[in-house]
Amino acid sequence: MILIYIAFGRVNGYRINPNQELIAIGVTNTIGSCFHAYPATGSFSRTALNSQSGVRTPAAGWMTALVVIVALYGLTPAFYWIPTAALSAVIIHAVGYLIASPAQVYSFWRVSPLEFFVWLAAVLVTVFSTIEYGIYTSICSSLALLLIRIAVFPRGYFLGKVTLRADSQVSKGGQTREVFVPLTNDGVTNSDLKVNPPSPGVIVYRFEESYLYPNSPISNGALVGYVKANMRRGKDISHTKAVDRPWNDPGPSRFGAEADEIENQKKPVLHAIVLDFSTV
Repeated sequence: MILIYIAFGRVNGYRINPNQELIAIGVTNTIGSCFHAYPATGSFSRTALNSQSGVRTPAAGWMTALVVIVALYGLTPAFYWIPTAALSAVIIHAVGYLIASPAQVYSFWRVSPLEFFVWLAAVLVTVFSTIEYGIYTSICSSLALLLIRIAVFPRGYFLGKVTLRADSQVSKGGQTREVFVPLTNDGVTNSDLKVNPPSPGVIVYRFEESYLYPNSPISNGALVGYVKANMRRGKDISHTKAVDRPWNDPGPSRFGAEADEIENQKKPVLHAIVLDFSTV
């Protein structure tokens, strides 16, 4: 119901206060229960017809109520002969412009292919079954996708710096600022953009999902693995005997120990790990 109001507000350029709408409906139903009235709720078809008719003020509600009263007490026999297909055509014509265009559907795919399939499943189930089943499908699919993202595949990126320069025609001083973006391709940042890594020994990591107990080991493993692969070891293990190594660390071969240590010395020493929680 509230989503219907928000959708029409976005189309017609006004904002809706959800709390105000819920309070109004709650008060109406509370008072109406004292007079054996039907529960009041939002009407998608009536809102769509008002929008198509050019309604601009809440005063249209009085006209709608007047028409409904006249129809109930004076025109009911005449309305009986109106074909159901004609009434359906009126509603379809009123809400037709709310149907997503192919370009908008393609934008859903570009933003998130997984969420696009959730949307597609909800639409197909709604069209070929009922609205309730469509709502249940979208809720269950979204919940499963959320759990998979949070607990199984939490997203996160190691960040680098990009220097942005102001247009010389706009800013005479030629001001610059640094923006941190993912070092690897994330599907959003321009792939032709040159991303510079942070200072040697500094790691900047940004969480893209909520940091919770189920995904904390995965995020921690990603950080530790990155540090081991790109930072210098603090201990020289080139001369460590095989019997003194952990069972899962075979170490370099007998002939590659010195080369491994030389390669290790070329890596920077870890100085700081910066965790970006701006999206959490």
